[in-house]
Amino acid sequence: MAASVLLGFRVSRAEASPQVRSLASLEPCTVTFKNEHDRVVRVLWINYSGDAELFASIPPAGWWSVDTFESHPWRVEDAETGEVLQEVVATKGESLVSVGPTTAGGRLLSASSTAAPEFEGWDGVGGSADEYVLAAIDEIGLDHLGGVAILSADGFTLPIPIAVGMADAAQLFHTAAPQFRRPSTMALWARSLQAAGATVDRVLITRLVGSTVYARVILLVPGGKLRSLDARPADSLALAMQTGAPIYMGRRLAASQQPGALEAEAGDWSGLRPPKPSSQGPSPPMTAQASYAHTRKA
Repeated sequence: MAASVLLGFRVSRAEASPQVRSLASLEPCTVTFKNEHDRVVRVLWINYSGDAELFASIPPAGWWSVDTFESHPWRVEDAETGEVLQEVVATKGESLVSVGPTTAGGRLLSASSTAAPEFEGWDGVGGSADEYVLAAIDEIGLDHLGGVAILSADGFTLPIPIAVGMADAAQLFHTAAPQFRRPSTMALWARSLQAAGATVDRVLITRLVGSTVYARVILLVPGGKLRSLDARPADSLALAMQTGAPIYMGRRLAASQQPGALEAEAGDWSGLRPPKPSSQGPSPPMTAQASYAHTRKA
């Protein structure tokens, strides 16, 4: 990978490997991004699967701070065009990253991780089939706090609850109901995939990061190739129900919900932590201070 160091960060250039992703880390960092462009920029975290998650939009002359961890990559894009302006990897301590029209000698830094990655392993992001077990939806619940999908997993005694929003729970109920006269959103999604020559090969409920459960949809596309897409659990489960695709769950995720005897199989999740937005304002602080006055949930 070709890289340079800028303001305490390793910056990946266009010829770098597209497989950029966060690594497990317990080393905290604070990063402040300062927007020196004359237009709005977006800041995205490259998560543990290599997918980009939008965390902030910064207006011209504005700044945004995040409490993150060493090895976490961050991408900055033009909010209007989607052009990648910069990609950096967090290092220990506090750092200020200036995002301007030109960087490092007047050259824009481009992140190669925006390219469609090759399908790795069984889940598309390097995991093996042994890391997953077959699962099924047992119940869908809804109360004043939100919704929950209760899944069973082969080889595990206790069911695994997956929290979903109220609207998501309603969508799951709707998908499980008899077909209506007019197509539902999920039915349209499934038919659109079919019309494009793609089929849903399998749905995966993969891991827990903080309080967020992650999922993936594996598509079989024309030419016999597989594609792995980042997805929310509720959408993934609804699509599996609509298409009849099998559901799999990460073995570690299932084990984490079981009695203490299975803790060894669940492993240590402590190194997989999400960033936490810290503060935002019209002008950057002198240092990137860990203030939670304007915390935004990831």
